Amino acid sequence: MMKNMPTYEVSIIPQETYDEEEIKSKVGNFFDDMHFDFKNKSVLLKPSFVFPISDQERTIGVNTHINVVAGVARCLSERGASEILIAENRTIGTGRYAFSMLKIKKVTKNIDNVKYFYLDEEPTEEIILENPFIPNHIINYPKILLNGNIDYFISLPKLKGNNYADVTLSVKNNFGLISKKERLRYHADHLHQHLADLMLIRKPDIIIADAIVAGEGNGPAETDPINTGMLIAGNNPLAVDTTSCYLIGQNPKEIEHLSLLNRRNVGPIDINEIDITNREYLETKKLDFVKPDLNLNVYPTLNIYKGTTCKSGCQPFLRSILDSYGRSLGWKIFDNFTIITGENVKITDDQLKKLKKKRTIVYGDCAKEFSEYGAFFQGCPPDYVKAMIYLPYKTDLPKNPYLNYTNYGKYLWFLMIDPFIKVFKKIKQKITR
Repeated sequence: MMKNMPTYEVSIIPQETYDEEEIKSKVGNFFDDMHFDFKNKSVLLKPSFVFPISDQERTIGVNTHINVVAGVARCLSERGASEILIAENRTIGTGRYAFSMLKIKKVTKNIDNVKYFYLDEEPTEEIILENPFIPNHIINYPKILLNGNIDYFISLPKLKGNNYADVTLSVKNNFGLISKKERLRYHADHLHQHLADLMLIRKPDIIIADAIVAGEGNGPAETDPINTGMLIAGNNPLAVDTTSCYLIGQNPKEIEHLSLLNRRNVGPIDINEIDITNREYLETKKLDFVKPDLNLNVYPTLNIYKGTTCKSGCQPFLRSILDSYGRSLGWKIFDNFTIITGENVKITDDQLKKLKKKRTIVYGDCAKEFSEYGAFFQGCPPDYVKAMIYLPYKTDLPKNPYLNYTNYGKYLWFLMIDPFIKVFKKIKQKITR
């Protein structure tokens, strides 16, 4: 009896540097081999700009490199695309702030038909899925990907570890399509189901993962850069994500959102079901990446009182905050600090009496009963960016090192004009109807 042949194709594109011209040429060869026709077509590019700072070396294992975005955009322009939208949402600051800090306009300004699409300013539509992974799930999804105006949706994820979703690949990259408020709402027990539901609305037509330098360990912002020397490209998100997992020694069957989508026949999570071009090169680059470490006991005299926490909520958020300080300033900065988080935390009265309010962090609604004993951050989960901003005012911790990368003039300017831009766009939409 003959075995079933692979039905999914993924191309390994060897690429050791972020040379835009080389990327353009090699991506063009991939497009031609796959017989994609972009002439007079509209294309939306969705990179991952999770940590929008100007230092490209600091984020080389974190963000999709701007030269990957520029190389793909130039390739599309040369193939006659009528409109190339580079789209991203707000993370730290507005979408406009992110684009300004990353200087994406500088590297794409001479490319014909490129436009910049700030998802936090654009209209969304409520989507009610027929058979969602989360019962009664309603998603506010970008209208532009629903109204037939975009011929090709191209996902450009950065291959990296992720504290909340295990890995960041094409499925996780879709999370940036929705608002920050909605992202936080599902950063608890149902993150993987939410990611899977997003993929059911519209799958990317093409995925080109930035694995020239991948991020190992505690992502999204504190990964260690590893030279993996390739772009991973295909037209099925699970096929690309499975191949990416194979490269870094992760089992895609253990990544919940990939397994959920596989059970809906969205794509494969078995490497043997994928026809991989340049498989030999992939094998020479294969590594076993260290997985994200969510342990909160990062220093001997940091006291942790942890009850039951959501697997994608307070604990990984807290670990991200600890990493943001400890990896830059040293872990000793948490000497004699206390963290209280989770449901049903057990703390004796004697232990509570010993707590120092300026050296105690109470994180998340589940720990609200202890809010009087320290700096309390409410939410399920709390907004960890806001937590990092306010920790120096509420505790003895210094200014968060991440804030040293912030351009406060730009940040405040774009924050100030944001409501006016949204009002203007709403008026314009009504006039043009």
